[in-house]
Amino acid sequence: MPKRRQQQRRANGGRMVKAPAQAQVPQLFAVDAMFCGPGNLGSQDMNEGCFCGDAGFFVLKKSDIYPALPHCEWFCSSLAQGTGVPQIPFSVVKHTDGNFWFGSLWMNGRTPDWWNLAQQGSIDFLSLADDLSRIYALDLFVHNDDRHMNNYMVVPVGTGHRVYSFDYSRAWLYHDALPGAIMMDPGLNTVANKVWMKQTFGQYLNPAVALEVLDRIDGIDEVGVRAILAGHPKDWLAQQQEDDIVDWWTNGARAARVAAIRDGVNDGTLL
Repeated sequence: MPKRRQQQRRANGGRMVKAPAQAQVPQLFAVDAMFCGPGNLGSQDMNEGCFCGDAGFFVLKKSDIYPALPHCEWFCSSLAQGTGVPQIPFSVVKHTDGNFWFGSLWMNGRTPDWWNLAQQGSIDFLSLADDLSRIYALDLFVHNDDRHMNNYMVVPVGTGHRVYSFDYSRAWLYHDALPGAIMMDPGLNTVANKVWMKQTFGQYLNPAVALEVLDRIDGIDEVGVRAILAGHPKDWLAQQQEDDIVDWWTNGARAARVAAIRDGVNDGTLL
């Protein structure tokens, strides 16, 4: 089995920053599926969905892809929700077979090939820029190196559009261990698509909003990270993995990672 699929483990530079928010995550609660079935949902890791009555239709992430996948989705989505990154709604879903899995709410009005429509002028790309910057900052932190253009959920809102983040199946614990080197390799999809958007639409990344996300991550303490971990079923994560995450979060490694990304945003090397 590949190592990445094993169950494993503020320096503000004198800047004045707002007090960072603590992570706000839902209590452990599951929506009940009425029926579930396979489908082509646009991702190799999203091959089943469940209709959950008034709660809506949820796309599932299950442990058959790799054991920590439901946790990775929950953890990254919870970080997004708690740090101002636009995140599609999510929940623990009780499958019709009795198992509990991670579910992302399928949003009505999803605009396929939104980037082509933006090139044609049908979508105002720059109106999405701040939220794209927020998503990018979080992707850097959780080492989400496989964000494709269709991993941005773009939906019509009023007379314009809004972009939301989803799909962290190639982030966080998917890799050898907890996040290491900051991704800069242009061969990685997240980096390649950032470069393509810059070349196509100009420099769209807003350092100020990216730094806000980093500051909020920096402000999540041990209580906050434990709250995220307690929000999903216990069997989504081995106890050693949970201990390793809390240790990494509190021993200076997480703060050092935030500081390194902050430096790259400030000096432009990550933009």
